[in-house]
Amino acid sequence: MTVPGLSFRTAGYFIERTAFTFSFYSVDRQEDMASTLHRQGDRKYRESGRSMAWQVGFLVTALPLLTFFSQTIEAQASQEYRADLALELLFDGNARDTSGNGHHGEVFGAVLTSDRFGRADAAYAFDGLNNYIRVAPPPALSSEAFTLSVWIKYNEGAFSRWWSNGIVTQDSGGSGVRRVFQLSAFGPLPTWHLMGRGRDPLITRPVVTEQWRHLAVAFDGAVHRFYLDGVPYDESEAPFPPHPEEPLYVGRKGSGEPGFYVNGTVDDVRIYTATLPQEAIEGLARENGWTPPPLHEGIARPDRPVSTLDEALVGHWTMDTGEMRDGSGNGLHAIVLGSPEQVKGKKGNAVRFDGERDWAVVKDESLDLLHYLTVTGWIRGFDPARGYGQVVWYGDGAWGQDPYSLSIQEGKIGFRVDDIATQWEVKSDAGPSPDEWTFVAGVLDTNDDGLMNLKLYVNGILAAERTSEEPYRYIALGRMWLCFASVGDGDTLTELDLDEVRIYNRPLSSDEVSALYRAEQE
Repeated sequence: MTVPGLSFRTAGYFIERTAFTFSFYSVDRQEDMASTLHRQGDRKYRESGRSMAWQVGFLVTALPLLTFFSQTIEAQASQEYRADLALELLFDGNARDTSGNGHHGEVFGAVLTSDRFGRADAAYAFDGLNNYIRVAPPPALSSEAFTLSVWIKYNEGAFSRWWSNGIVTQDSGGSGVRRVFQLSAFGPLPTWHLMGRGRDPLITRPVVTEQWRHLAVAFDGAVHRFYLDGVPYDESEAPFPPHPEEPLYVGRKGSGEPGFYVNGTVDDVRIYTATLPQEAIEGLARENGWTPPPLHEGIARPDRPVSTLDEALVGHWTMDTGEMRDGSGNGLHAIVLGSPEQVKGKKGNAVRFDGERDWAVVKDESLDLLHYLTVTGWIRGFDPARGYGQVVWYGDGAWGQDPYSLSIQEGKIGFRVDDIATQWEVKSDAGPSPDEWTFVAGVLDTNDDGLMNLKLYVNGILAAERTSEEPYRYIALGRMWLCFASVGDGDTLTELDLDEVRIYNRPLSSDEVSALYRAEQE
């Protein structure tokens, strides 16, 4: 069976699916219907076997057809634009262009593998090291209308800290007119990189590994719209200047940068010189009856903890000795690097970090605090002219995986919380005094609707607060650490004095924060 406007590949799938639907309905559905009619005691149908047979026969015939045509409507929405195809690489046994334009791909190392339906030799696998497909010369693109559609399944370990996985690119690297587009990932988030011509549209739902996902970008001459599984997630205004000579690559950037080789499987690359509407992109995402797997929802929000101040205390670093022992009783003693100096503190002694060699680190799962927490401490000695420095930081340096930090940003005190896609921050109006002790506290609470409330206190007084515009969403934990006077692996150090650092596993009230401040006054 063929349907006008459908490719042979699509029609074949629908014939197979229609036969299956008919077989399934003709047995199980008839039994269900007979059972239902018997329970209802519908005399009209029980007395008229001929009517019953007609009804069942009609439905047996009609239901598969309805199923068939509901599937074909989605497919036809995208097939209407076949005349606008500039490139179509279906990877059915090779990398030939089936659009009719002759832009066949040249394969370097990538190997044929199964596609999302389990068909052998119907997609290409890339090893993340040196596999790619090159299309040269590239298809002729338009600065007025453009759509890219592609399927991707990332391998385990595919994502890096920054940009990676150049799925489909026309990008020579560096700067210049040969940088046209780059469909890649930033951490675990698919990204449409606009080369500085505008804000990069981002899929703010983490795409986990070992699952097929459909990505699409549609440009209408002004706005780039970014889709995941047929659903629009982000958009940005920016021009789209084609380049007639820059090769198109599947599986890497044109510059050959090591971090941009795709570690995963790619299928069905299509480029159109038209702006496909949402219904056509939905059709591509559900082509041949495909149903997307559920998206990763991130770590579930737990109930807000109810506890006393002492019960909520996770760690308390008094700084009375250079060993930075934990006074909470939970054993979170710090590993001290360098040779921090002991100085007179706000209460007892304090630790002076020199900004060159000194920092400290603690690793423990009890510090994996996402939705509710409070971080407090006393700071002194930071030079505002330096602009930036970390006080207390928790994470691993990867994008979207630095859950919380107290820092100094542009000379001002800041409290920041990251979710999978966004860095949410509040800052004070003024910076800390370099010669006086300043008490700082960052408080995170999460509402029932998932929105985050961030509060920053300076010397016991609320200095800044903010509610996030999006629900808090996080993907993974388990490999993080807490740093004092540093970020990441100690490559950026801060010069300051630090005393009486505490971390709680719930949001402290304003009265509790003020009480901590007053309790440590001389």
